[in-house]
Amino acid sequence: MWSKVRAQMLGGGPPRVSGHTTYRSVIPVEDRPQELRWNAAMLWAGPKCHIVHDPFQGWRSFNLVVTYHNDAPEPVAGKPVGAGQIRKGFEHVSPMARQIIDKERDWKLWGLCDRDPIMTCPESRMALQGDAAHPMLQYFAQGACMAMEDAVCLSALVGDGGDIPEILTAYQKKRRLRTARVQLQSRKIGEHIYHPDGAHAALRNALMSAKTPEQWYDTVEWLYGGTGLMGV
Repeated sequence: MWSKVRAQMLGGGPPRVSGHTTYRSVIPVEDRPQELRWNAAMLWAGPKCHIVHDPFQGWRSFNLVVTYHNDAPEPVAGKPVGAGQIRKGFEHVSPMARQIIDKERDWKLWGLCDRDPIMTCPESRMALQGDAAHPMLQYFAQGACMAMEDAVCLSALVGDGGDIPEILTAYQKKRRLRTARVQLQSRKIGEHIYHPDGAHAALRNALMSAKTPEQWYDTVEWLYGGTGLMGV
């Protein structure tokens, strides 16, 4: 997000602030309510908020991530906060979901940011990858995946041989539309899938339930069937 190489190549400027805040905590499994010790990644989605929790470290701990669309005005990273601040954004959710929050401790917050897609880079002997090239919101869970695809693409082009600046230009062209698609759709998923209310939520439910699981697999084939060697 704050890459100095990116600033050197493209100029500075602050990232785009989304207005969403994520709070993270990790607790020992024994501190987890028994009825919430599920062996799965669980998502609770509601108006302007969602909660994700899952076991990790060999069932020694639970990871908890709660996100609140609170119009946060500036980027913040890893700031410690009290549980009371978090509860304010989740007073409207179900009692079981609130119990998840009440049991956690040692919270830290991040103000979520991304940047607009870039379509051109100056010719250079440097290349941007991952968040330095295309930082994105977490709603598609693709930030690290896109960085790995970048590496696959660049290594394949370098392996074919040729002039390095020309290779880097080809790499940029090959990656820009696919990563732009993920960046922009990540924003839309947060708006239209995770956090809607009222008629907006009812429309989401109707559209998502209209497809079978197999049809949804086909819908996201463009993303999960990619290798980094595809243009889009």
